[in-house]
Amino acid sequence: MSSNFVDAYHDVLFRAQKVVEELDSIDPEHVSRENWETKLDSYNKALDEFEDGQVDLYAALFDETSGKGRIREYLRDNIGQPVRSETIARVSGISQYARRVRELRNEEGFVIDSTRTRSELGQNDYFVVEIQDVEQKSRISAKARFEQLERERTCRVCGRDVDHPDVRYMEVDHIDSFVDYDDPIAVNDPENLRTLCNQCHHGKSASDGIANRRRGGSIEPQTGEE
Repeated sequence: MSSNFVDAYHDVLFRAQKVVEELDSIDPEHVSRENWETKLDSYNKALDEFEDGQVDLYAALFDETSGKGRIREYLRDNIGQPVRSETIARVSGISQYARRVRELRNEEGFVIDSTRTRSELGQNDYFVVEIQDVEQKSRISAKARFEQLERERTCRVCGRDVDHPDVRYMEVDHIDSFVDYDDPIAVNDPENLRTLCNQCHHGKSASDGIANRRRGGSIEPQTGEE
């Protein structure tokens, strides 16, 4: 292991010991809702310093100073494995880790499933399927996504837009799924794209069974379907 990691490790250990010392110095009998901010002030400051040290620890471990870079390397190490969002948050040390994951998916060829396409995952957890050449990846490109959201700003299913209180974000959906296409140009033709809110897109992906089909499975027709 590199000397940078060893130094960061000892620094985190020191900070952790400081957290324990500050917590041990508190008399819980004298802590109340009225005074806890004062009584726990030193402990909370030590805890913040410990969390700052964690960032340095993972930066040394993955040899990456940026949060996005650490996410990239962590996901590379876990291809074919589920990863917890809590771990990604801790490794990255940033609050916008979900956005960085989306950027890796859309811009760098990472094929990453979430609960929207793999029902066995927990909420906001991920499964790293593979990393494709970004030019060959059949998912929609960042450019095509932007152009579709400019063409159609409201959800084609429910009619809501991103300003609706129940909508977190808008998605660009393949009408005929990308897993059914070998040609990334054809699948991303504007005629095969539509705008959906996150809730409608979630329901559509789950009903399509995208993750199962990506793994080589097939979708059994529902009752009444041909």
